Amino acid sequence: MEQKNRKKKKRKVFWIFIVCLCAAAGLAGNRAAAFKWKIQNTLDLMDRDDTGVIENVEKEFLTDDPDKKGDDGIVNILLIGADKRSSWKEDGRSDSCMIATLDLKNDKIKITSIMRDIYINIPDKGMHKFNAAYSYGGVELLYKTILSNFGISVQGYVLVDFEAFRKVIDTLGGVEVNLTDEEYNILMNRYHRTSVLKLKPGINNMNGTQALAYCRLRQDVKGDFGRTQRQRYVLNQIFLSMKSQPVSKWYETAEAVMPYISTDLSNDEIFSLLKDVVFMGTTDVDQLRIPADGTYKNGSVNGQLILEIDLEANKKAMNEYIFGKEN
Repeated sequence: MEQKNRKKKKRKVFWIFIVCLCAAAGLAGNRAAAFKWKIQNTLDLMDRDDTGVIENVEKEFLTDDPDKKGDDGIVNILLIGADKRSSWKEDGRSDSCMIATLDLKNDKIKITSIMRDIYINIPDKGMHKFNAAYSYGGVELLYKTILSNFGISVQGYVLVDFEAFRKVIDTLGGVEVNLTDEEYNILMNRYHRTSVLKLKPGINNMNGTQALAYCRLRQDVKGDFGRTQRQRYVLNQIFLSMKSQPVSKWYETAEAVMPYISTDLSNDEIFSLLKDVVFMGTTDVDQLRIPADGTYKNGSVNGQLILEIDLEANKKAMNEYIFGKEN
């Protein structure tokens, strides 16, 4: 089921956040003085976490191994996509998890995607699918799971409610998607009482709800690998649309999306990250998927499909990719 040639995948959570940052950067570049207060006000629409969750986890897990706190030239941000509309303080379902890396030494932007079905040890919970970590204990347990298994530390996190995905697409007036007969039939069977019914095989201008259903489809023979392929396709359509929009639309998009983002990053930290990205002068994004090729096999536990991974091989792959060395 493995999908080949997965270079530069653009998973939706990372690109939703980048859309927001690009909107702010575009405004700053065009009318910095006039729009500065608007940018600050827009960023203030995000939910802020001041509990120190990242630092608290590291105090527990890095006490005996301080070298794992990272590299001065590497900035890692944990990106999480989840169904979490009712309250940021309640744990929900995690659908996407990535580590975004700014490699300031080599002027590179990297994304490490961790697939939800890998079978892994969750601290104090035992062996489960990876996406169960967020369900059991939110950002804290998710980060503990990453740090304890892979030894990768982060400097902050961004949590995106998938309502943001809908908002981006609806603000842009929809995205064009070519729906296969198989995809259409699966959607009809799964969403037979919703607006997805208004779709048809072939070309559709999908609204946010329809596009999200399409991006989460994983019931065909390609499984989760097909799902990521569809996400990449829709994201490409979003950015084709964004490129043709005036700056005012970028601001409108960011304003619509920010209330659906939670983070422990301050405005100053976000602007610093933006500055680093701009100075890099690159729009290319390198990607690694965990599990890496050749390091896993399909399995089943209690009737659920899982990915059984070679943990040490994947830990090595992540550290070499992010830091350029083994840890």
